[in-house]
Amino acid sequence: MHMHERLEGLLLVLAVGAIVAIAAKRVGVPYNVALVLVGLALVLLDVLPQTPLDPEIVLVAFLPVLVFEGALFADAGHLGEMRGPILALAVPGVALSLVATAGVSALALGLPFAAALLLGALLSITDTVSVLLAFRGVRVPHRLAAIMEGESLFNDGTALVLVSLTASAVAGAAFDPVSTARSLVVAIAGGAAVGAAFAVVGGAVLRTTPDHLTAILASAVFVFGAALLAERAHASPVIAVVVVGLALGRVARRSLAPSHVLALHGFWETAGFGLNVLIFLLVGMQIEARMLIDEAASIGLSLVALHAGRAAAVYGCMALVRLPGRERVPGAWQHVMVAGNIKGSLSMAAALALPDGLPHRERILTIVFGVTFVTLVTQALPFRWLLRALGVALAAPDAALERARATLVAARRGQAELDELLAAGLVSRKAHAERRAAFQHQVIRAEAVLRAAPDSGGGAQVDLALLNAQKAALLDGARRGVLDAGAAAEGAGEIDRRIVELSGRQEGH
Repeated sequence: MHMHERLEGLLLVLAVGAIVAIAAKRVGVPYNVALVLVGLALVLLDVLPQTPLDPEIVLVAFLPVLVFEGALFADAGHLGEMRGPILALAVPGVALSLVATAGVSALALGLPFAAALLLGALLSITDTVSVLLAFRGVRVPHRLAAIMEGESLFNDGTALVLVSLTASAVAGAAFDPVSTARSLVVAIAGGAAVGAAFAVVGGAVLRTTPDHLTAILASAVFVFGAALLAERAHASPVIAVVVVGLALGRVARRSLAPSHVLALHGFWETAGFGLNVLIFLLVGMQIEARMLIDEAASIGLSLVALHAGRAAAVYGCMALVRLPGRERVPGAWQHVMVAGNIKGSLSMAAALALPDGLPHRERILTIVFGVTFVTLVTQALPFRWLLRALGVALAAPDAALERARATLVAARRGQAELDELLAAGLVSRKAHAERRAAFQHQVIRAEAVLRAAPDSGGGAQVDLALLNAQKAALLDGARRGVLDAGAAAEGAGEIDRRIVELSGRQEGH
């Protein structure tokens, strides 16, 4: 009966979460914010009991799924283009945010510096679900989206390592700078190494899968295998899963049939959405109104410390990135990165995972819960309006033109697939001719719409696609020995320069 009761409770939470998520999407409110508010209201009204959130489940079972789903959908090419800002925010940026937040917290809250460092580490964890949701509703430059997405993927791994190290210091362990630096390097480099090993093997296995079911099963094995092995090796499981996700996503798009790719993405998207619904509703059910009221002043001061630390990290790191010869990040984008510093389920799970009896644990827990709640309500809700106010949001595309382009791409792809089936003897000439003619009608109608448009050629987007195709041809020729490697590298470098220039002009920054 105990198991039955737990399953019934879980089903009730999921049912409430599904209803809230549907309603939130209908009215255009970020579903994670709505879930937290509804979860808190249901606890206050005694509709749902205050349900404990087991941090072990979140960190071991939920986190790999959420991280992998984000990495699988990420465009590794765009992340590679913005690797400078991403790495600056994910490594020195996290450390700078931690120290700045801790300094303000120690002065304002009277916490010992070790405890203030732990609070800073917990608050340096970013939860960008709200930011990415806003990006889906408002078009932003793809380079900005890549920075925010890349930071969210790699930041969590670094921040969680720092949480572990600072918690040990609060517990009384002697602080050794050399040992601490070694542990941090081992965690980051070890996570990347474990992820790379699983990515190589996982990519080879994924290419041999005969259908989408085995592809999904294989991906799940490698996701959790990488996370568990990294944990055993005292490396970062988050970084390991990110590396696996980026690699398997690229392999899937290049090597698997389109139907298999869609099924793989659909499975992980559904799993990620379901877990987000469950986690954010449970986050709201962890918060006690009395606790928030008693520590309201501390929460307010912590919010000041949080934003001061984030501002120091973003503006400081972007100033370094802007050195001569480096990538320039526009000021408006930096403001978005500061305002997008929203806390979520991972910060709460990491706080709950602190050992019982740790000095200042309850106060730190209260502050993290309160900051999470306030940032979700006051920053996540108006984030779309902020993007427009800062001039970051791009103009909405012409719906008719976008539909015509989509039709043209799909029809051309259908014709190419038909030609391959005919060459392989899998379709008769009559069936090929009939279906190809139907696709050609779609092509003619779409091209008529595009020709009537002011810019029917696609402009900079087409130029970027052509440049990327030229670069791929050069690198492929070098690998096959057809082209001299030095000449190919020089040509690819020139194309990269043109891509950066064209991307900057396209985004207007």
